[in-house]
Amino acid sequence: MRLCAGFLAMCFTLGALATAEAKNAHALRDPNAAAPAQQIEVTADKTLEWYQDQNLYVARGNAKAVRGDLTVTADLLTAHEREKPKDAKDKKTPADKKADNDAGDIDKMTAEGHVVILKPHARITGDRAVDDVDGHVIVVTGDNLRYETDKQVVTAKDSLEYWDDKKIAVARGNAVAVKGDRHVAGDVLTAEFRDTPNGSSQLYKMTAVGHVTVVTKNDVTRGDKGVYDAARDIAIVTGHVRITRPDGTELTGDVGESDFAANQSRLMNDGSGRVRALLPARTTEKASKPAATTPAPHGETQ
Repeated sequence: MRLCAGFLAMCFTLGALATAEAKNAHALRDPNAAAPAQQIEVTADKTLEWYQDQNLYVARGNAKAVRGDLTVTADLLTAHEREKPKDAKDKKTPADKKADNDAGDIDKMTAEGHVVILKPHARITGDRAVDDVDGHVIVVTGDNLRYETDKQVVTAKDSLEYWDDKKIAVARGNAVAVKGDRHVAGDVLTAEFRDTPNGSSQLYKMTAVGHVTVVTKNDVTRGDKGVYDAARDIAIVTGHVRITRPDGTELTGDVGESDFAANQSRLMNDGSGRVRALLPARTTEKASKPAATTPAPHGETQ
């Protein structure tokens, strides 16, 4: 099980459930046995159950799954072991069967209730997480979906997901990525990652689609689609682009560019129309005062 670092990047992939122990000496196998490469330790405060006829492991009560530097906690954790063909069991030698028992073959894992996924410098929360091992995707759903690092926060209404084989993270439903005084929002945010020479992953591009909003210190840019270039620290917004500023200035056009480093935005024409600016009107004339009335002599009226 591992978690890929970076913007909106998350996944826990189960290759095998080698050991599972619960507090109060609940265990699925000998904890002193040699640990295979894909070992995952599962513990729970209440019970740890093995439903052999269903190929299912269930951990209840403050359940925790740990592998390396990744920790997943939830009220309930389940791990499903892939069903093997009946005839395949008869063809295997005793050594093969022992290897299967030691390594396991998990095709799906779920975490339910107060889900927290921890990785150094990253924390993901939700109500439910499902890891489809064969599909190479982990999906987190529920209320208060949140991905946090020491520099940024990503929230979403519908789901947070990570496609391991494609190295793509997706936040769906009123998705917002916040970093300092800037943020990028849209109906769907998709972050693409690349491996670095030191073995980690880093964001190189993020795409926002639907009701896109890009906020810098000085202005707000809205449009239909936005693409963020991480290397240049610049976001390009297209489709019904509108830039507004605190002084009331409004710019409309084809393409908007937000430079986060410079805290500046500009509007460009892609040839299909004209850029347009609405500048705030400022009143410079002093308000006129009513004319003074000359008092009438005593006993007379005006």
